[in-house]
Amino acid sequence: MNFFDNTTIGRIEVKNHFVRSATYEGKATIDGRPTDDITKLYIDLTKGNVGTIITSYAYISNYEQPAEYQLGIYSDDMIEDYKKLTDEVHNSGGKIVMQIVHGSSISQGYPEKAVILGPSEITHPRSNLTPREMTKDDIENVVSLFASAAYRAKKAGFDGVQIHSAHGYLLSQFISPIFNHRTDEYGGSVENRFRILEEVYTAMRNKVGYDYPIWIKINSTDDVERGLTVDEFLFMCKKLSDLGIDAIEVSGNKFLKYKETDDAYYREAAGKLISLVNTDVILTGGVRTLDQIERLHNNHNIKFFGFSRPLLKDVNYINNLK
Repeated sequence: MNFFDNTTIGRIEVKNHFVRSATYEGKATIDGRPTDDITKLYIDLTKGNVGTIITSYAYISNYEQPAEYQLGIYSDDMIEDYKKLTDEVHNSGGKIVMQIVHGSSISQGYPEKAVILGPSEITHPRSNLTPREMTKDDIENVVSLFASAAYRAKKAGFDGVQIHSAHGYLLSQFISPIFNHRTDEYGGSVENRFRILEEVYTAMRNKVGYDYPIWIKINSTDDVERGLTVDEFLFMCKKLSDLGIDAIEVSGNKFLKYKETDDAYYREAAGKLISLVNTDVILTGGVRTLDQIERLHNNHNIKFFGFSRPLLKDVNYINNLK
């Protein structure tokens, strides 16, 4: 397979098999609007032969913000700002997907004024922040926020939208038994922990229509005892595939302790998922060389590859691979 050939990921026609995975830039305005610096970065990535850009995570509410100077998509009056950005990327020959996120206790850019929500009232060991356990009204509101954010991304000209359900943010806490100790229909069994994801996807799909691409980035494992397992991840992704999600980016929490020299961290989980679903699967994390990419394709049938840190170091990384 020539990974530099034109292809499609889900419904999006792209110029190659390489994706810039969502990477925090810290270059937005204080209220979450895109800047010239972000636009220039995305154009440089496109010129560097990145087939598809996934933006850094964009927050969807006005009551919490996981990081300072983070992109946001919580208000209709931001649509025009993003329309200029997507036009620039498209004029440069690129495709761009917006990643949207609701934060939780793993991080808050302004914790003193944030409303910090979580599936359960469990202090996060990394941040020492404790969320308020969400009511069902809270859950309904968050589901609506995701749907509205997706609609704004569509109006702003993004080629698709990606749900962030990885790396300790709100949705990944719901699917994890480490952080989700609920005893209602949103906690306990894998079906219950998946429920909010299903509701988020369905609400987004109802808002943007059947033809607009919706992707997801999701943890494949918590990689700790009594955490999310690969089997649970596969169950959830099969459900999402059956519902019609367009692409699944496989991630996890291993990046917290793995070294950059380690081989593609989530290759086994991605390979299992590919054998289970018809949905396109993107592997991100620990992917570095073309020889490695060819081996991952031959051994696990992986066709799409995401890059984060390599592109932080060099926007021409994909060209250099070639």
